[in-house]
Amino acid sequence: MPPIQTIQPAALGDLFPVFDRLEAGESIALTNGDDIREPLPSPAEPGPWLGVQSSGSTGKPKLFWRPWTRLKQEVRDHSTVRGWTWASPFCPSSFAGVQVALQTYATGGKVVGLDVDWPANWRRLFMEKVDAVSCTPTFLDLLIQNEQETSRGYHPVHITLGGEPLRASLGSRLRCRFVPTSFTVVYAAAEFGVLLKTHRLDGWYELPALHKRHPGWRLSEQGELEICQDGHWRGTGDRVELQSGLARVTGRCDEVANVGGTKVSLTQVAEFAEAVPGIRRAVAFAEDNAIAGQIVGLRFQVEEGKSVVEVQNRLEENLRRQLRKEAWPRKWIAEPIDLGPNAKRASHLMGT
Repeated sequence: MPPIQTIQPAALGDLFPVFDRLEAGESIALTNGDDIREPLPSPAEPGPWLGVQSSGSTGKPKLFWRPWTRLKQEVRDHSTVRGWTWASPFCPSSFAGVQVALQTYATGGKVVGLDVDWPANWRRLFMEKVDAVSCTPTFLDLLIQNEQETSRGYHPVHITLGGEPLRASLGSRLRCRFVPTSFTVVYAAAEFGVLLKTHRLDGWYELPALHKRHPGWRLSEQGELEICQDGHWRGTGDRVELQSGLARVTGRCDEVANVGGTKVSLTQVAEFAEAVPGIRRAVAFAEDNAIAGQIVGLRFQVEEGKSVVEVQNRLEENLRRQLRKEAWPRKWIAEPIDLGPNAKRASHLMGT
C-alpha cells in the first residue's frame, strides 16, 4: 500500500483537488496543523479513504477515516442545486467542511469562505450571489444580529445548519428572518458520518432517518446515543432524548456540573434560559465552590432594547420554577455572547 498523503487545506476550495485525487483512487488525510497519525482501518473497505479531523469526545484531536464512496452518497445531487454558490465558515479539515465542499464540487458550484467579520460576510453574500449557506445555528444568529438595513432583502435559497444542537427559540428566530428559505438541520460526526437530518427548526429529528443510516443504535442508561460499527458499540458523546417517534440532541455527556453530589446538565439550564422572553442566547457553566464542590453560573445576553434588570428578574423566576434547586444559577453575567466552542466536535472558523 502506498504511503498516505497528508494535506493541510487553507480554504474550502482547496478541497477540490483533494476530491480529484480521491476519485483517482488515492487515500488522503486532512490536517489543520496537528500532527495526527492514524492508520487506515483494517480490513479496509475497497476504494480510497479520506481522513477528517475531529476533537473527539475526549477533547484530544483525532483523525477519522471515511470511505470516499459513503461520503459521496450524502451529496444532494438534484438539477435544482447544480451550479449553486455555497458559503460557509467551517474548517476545511473538519467533517462539516468536507460536506460543504463536496456538495459544491459534485454539483459544479463554487464555495465562499465566511469568518467573524460580519460586515464582510454580508458583502460576500451579496457580491457572490450566494445561493446556500452552511454553518452552525449560533453563527447564523450572530450574522443576522449584525446585519444592516441594506441586507434585509437577502434570502438564500437554502440554509444547512449543524455543528451544535438547535434550540427551538433560535429556530423560530431564524425562520422569521428567512421566511422563503428552505432549511436542513444535520446531526453528524466525523467518526459516524451523518446521523440525522430534518427540515424541522424546533430541534427535533424524525427517527426513521436514524434507522435508515444506522440500523444499529441504542441509548445508554445515561441517555448517550451509541452506534454499532463492525460489531462494536461506540458512544457518540451526545445525550439524546426520544419522544413520539422523534429524537433531539440535548447536549454533550461531559457538559455536566457536580453540585453537592448531584449532576446538573449545563445544556438543559441554558436551554430553559433561552426559552425565557427577552433572552437572545445563554451559556451555563460550572464554577468550583468550597462548599458544594461546584455551582452553576449563567452568562446571558438580552434582546436589543430590553432592560437587563427586568429580563434577569424574569429569568431567575422562571429557572427557579422549572429547575431543581441544585441547577439554579448562583452566578449571573449579562454580556454579549459570541461564538463558543459549540461542543467538542464544533468547527473552527476561518477566513476565505
